[in-house]
Amino acid sequence: MNRFLPLGALLLAAACGEQAGKAPAPADLLLTGGTIYTIDGQKSVAEAMAVRDGKIIYVGSDADAAAYRGDATKLIELQGEAVFPGFTDSHAHLPDGGGTLLGLGLQGMTSADEVLAAVKAYAEAHPELGAITGGGWELNLFPDANPSKELLDAVVPDRPVFLVAADGHNGWVNSKALELAGVTKDTEDPVNGRLERDADGNPTGTLRESAQGLVAHVFPAPAVEDVIKNLEAGMAYQAGHGITATIDAAIMSDVNEQAYLAASERADLPQRVRVSLLAANEMVTSEVTLDNVAETVDRLVARRAQYRARSAGRLDAEAVKIFVDGVPENHTAALLEPYVNAPMGPEHAGEINLSEEALNAYTAQLEAKDFQVHMHALGDRAARVGLDAFEAAIQTNGERDRRHHISHLEIVQPSDIARFAPLGVTANLQTLWHFRDAYISELTEPFLQEELRDSLYPAKSFVEADARIVWGSDWPVSTSNPFHSIEVAVLRKDPLNAEDQRWIPEEALSVDDMIRALTINGAYLMGQDDIRGSIEVGKEADFIILDADPYKIVPETISDITVINTFISGACVHGCK
Repeated sequence: MNRFLPLGALLLAAACGEQAGKAPAPADLLLTGGTIYTIDGQKSVAEAMAVRDGKIIYVGSDADAAAYRGDATKLIELQGEAVFPGFTDSHAHLPDGGGTLLGLGLQGMTSADEVLAAVKAYAEAHPELGAITGGGWELNLFPDANPSKELLDAVVPDRPVFLVAADGHNGWVNSKALELAGVTKDTEDPVNGRLERDADGNPTGTLRESAQGLVAHVFPAPAVEDVIKNLEAGMAYQAGHGITATIDAAIMSDVNEQAYLAASERADLPQRVRVSLLAANEMVTSEVTLDNVAETVDRLVARRAQYRARSAGRLDAEAVKIFVDGVPENHTAALLEPYVNAPMGPEHAGEINLSEEALNAYTAQLEAKDFQVHMHALGDRAARVGLDAFEAAIQTNGERDRRHHISHLEIVQPSDIARFAPLGVTANLQTLWHFRDAYISELTEPFLQEELRDSLYPAKSFVEADARIVWGSDWPVSTSNPFHSIEVAVLRKDPLNAEDQRWIPEEALSVDDMIRALTINGAYLMGQDDIRGSIEVGKEADFIILDADPYKIVPETISDITVINTFISGACVHGCK
């Protein structure tokens, strides 16, 4: 663990922002008696901090903090609790996550029977619904990650059902949904998608990637008002985990965009949010070609302008998401060498979702319009062509402030890890996935070349190569609880199974690596490291109070940490009294 420096130079901070020789004006909020990790350049630790008008005006000792106490000052006596800058979730899906809290959420279920019982109970409790939608089921609960329509028919035979898998890249429908959508054995697979079929060619009910769109028209879009409720629930849930800023990884529907545009007008959002636009609010990017790159970028510029015109300051749309490939579990991640024993044949290596020429042109033109580019890449070929696109953008656009990032990075060649820092590309890691669960042991390792199996999900290699790392939950694909993710990153084992063995431990991160990924690095990625991400005089008072100190407890208990309070600009948004 990196050791934090003692109070030292922080004692000078009492005078910062105040006129020398004069008693400072009282603070609105004063915290004393704690362990305050500033995450500043010196890794300083303080005892007290003061806040006025939403900004930090003092960081230092308890003794000097007394000067900031007035009759109206709210005092928080910490009793030794740990204080950190607010966390940034650099990859999540807020409306979808909130929807799982308010609707049919199947996360965390451990058997097919449990999933089906939940679907049946939800359908019976909502007879007024003409269609049943939900998500969060785990692929490994079903043989070959291929649940059948007949299983759903047995619990909901009379209404169409559409359930998105936890990873978002697979869907599951019943016979009624296929019937109403007109999907039969004669239906061709869409570009970058696949219908799973039985021996006679009939759809089984599992839809891979863009094939989910074949049934979308059967299921009416939710009302904007309902999506706004989902978004609000998602923000509150994130605040409960100490998250004060989120990058929404992709606006997946027009109604989600309408909800975000409405939310952007609120000055009191309990999150700072950056939304990542998609070319057409769909996961697959195959519609972007060399012929229409300029037109696509112009449309995105026009959409961004709507946010800029309406935003009250805490929400922006300065990013564009590109799905470079799919996921290994359904063999759509793009690899440099073919999969082993894949049902698509011995030469199948997955594909990138748009041509390399189009990706290069798209990335360069987005950058030229000052968009941040947010790429999804799980396969090593996808990571390589993504880096190639960023390198081509540098050659096209010259020097500029670049804050692009690539998410997931399950399989990356060492030679490509070394390219992140020189290219200024941030590695966006979902560290909760960095242990050998059923997705790895059953759905990934058996289909990979042997030499890849011991190098999945690199993490420490990025740090050792001087690449900047950030943390993303990918909620609701997985929990947004950052303490589970910290524990996995440090131990490379299941945080809920004490008997689990460490997996590729040489790629383990330190607690400090993760804290920086969650704080100052996440703020940097959003272009906000000048105003937040560390506890320093002049910055926004975005901070959290924890019931335990992750630097001081044994790693096996980090996942038990809870957030007592979350503040944004000095206003309490979680645990308020």
